[in-house]
Amino acid sequence: MGEEETFIEPHHALEKRSVFYVKHNSTEKTQKSITSSDEKPTLWLKEHDAPRIRPHFSLAKTTHFLFDLNRYRCDQPVGDECANRTALFRAKIIGELRKRLAEPFADGNHYRVRYSRPVDSWNRSPLCRVRQANVRVLSWKEPPFVWNEIGSHLPATPLFGNVTNGSCVIVASAGSLKRSGLGTFIDGHDIVMRFNHAPTEGYEADVGSKTTVRVVNSQVVTKPDFKLLTATLFQNVSIAAWDPGKFDQSLSEWLTNPDFNLFENFKKFRTEHPQSNFHIIDPRSIWRAWTALQDLTKSSIRKNPPTSGFIGLGLLMPVCRYIDIVEYIPSTRMNGLCHYYDEELNLGCTFGAWHPLAAEKLLVFELNSASDYTVFQQGTARILVDRSEQC
Repeated sequence: MGEEETFIEPHHALEKRSVFYVKHNSTEKTQKSITSSDEKPTLWLKEHDAPRIRPHFSLAKTTHFLFDLNRYRCDQPVGDECANRTALFRAKIIGELRKRLAEPFADGNHYRVRYSRPVDSWNRSPLCRVRQANVRVLSWKEPPFVWNEIGSHLPATPLFGNVTNGSCVIVASAGSLKRSGLGTFIDGHDIVMRFNHAPTEGYEADVGSKTTVRVVNSQVVTKPDFKLLTATLFQNVSIAAWDPGKFDQSLSEWLTNPDFNLFENFKKFRTEHPQSNFHIIDPRSIWRAWTALQDLTKSSIRKNPPTSGFIGLGLLMPVCRYIDIVEYIPSTRMNGLCHYYDEELNLGCTFGAWHPLAAEKLLVFELNSASDYTVFQQGTARILVDRSEQC
């Protein structure tokens, strides 16, 4: 894949420093009555959308990011002027993420999260800690699925097929993908991961057309608005659905009390499409990923589950030699839109308002091996996966 190899440059333009010496994305829901499953909070709400109110950041707090972005943009990766512009933008973005991370929050503890920081600080690589979380899909071979109906519908085929050392890309749904021209680059990967109901049709030049797997939250599975059983974008792709349950629930407890009951539509989908590769993510591993993120973040993070993107990153680690993450860390294309496919304006989608997104993005930047130009001008971070390290 020569093109993608030349797209990512060695990280040498500007020296990186740790983002963890200081002391949220959005939300899929704030209460059970919310009717939208986007992992992005809505800013502009019509009167009939009142039940959909989700947390957002006032534009007044962050509009300085949307003014005069041309002063930070450049298209020549060499030269002092471009390096200086990139460094200024990087400082703004990292500073804003740190600021959001340090802000107090009052989300409560709906998921009954219990966390005690380890006595001994983590002294191995952050990547190793994330890998150790072992984000995984459920197997029909394990209790309680070996003897119940859900287990009879869990597929035996691996989520990623036969890929074991692939080139992988996580395609965020960010509005900054608009006019990015990254479609060909994205499609050049062995595994292309997308999220929820993010479309490709009509957006191919910017987001590509290839989809290997969709990671979907349980609201997308359960709510009729998203047409899981009939929409073409859920056909002929692998699906990994997740529901967080509660932090300390056993699988048996979660089956009787999920956050959103995804099981009925899961069974219907698998019955109507018996050859489909539709998996369910182990909810315990979702909270292991949250714990890893908290272990690697000195300040307290929100006691809400991580984003689908962070969960997807964990799923990919066992099968990828590197993972490109497109428009997750904000680039100079940032435009304030939640998604490339709609017109919702809310910078909470970029910097976090319910999930611990600011912590996630700072961690991804810590793991990143691409140059600052590649991350902040071209919109792609790269994580090299070294599976030889004993974790």
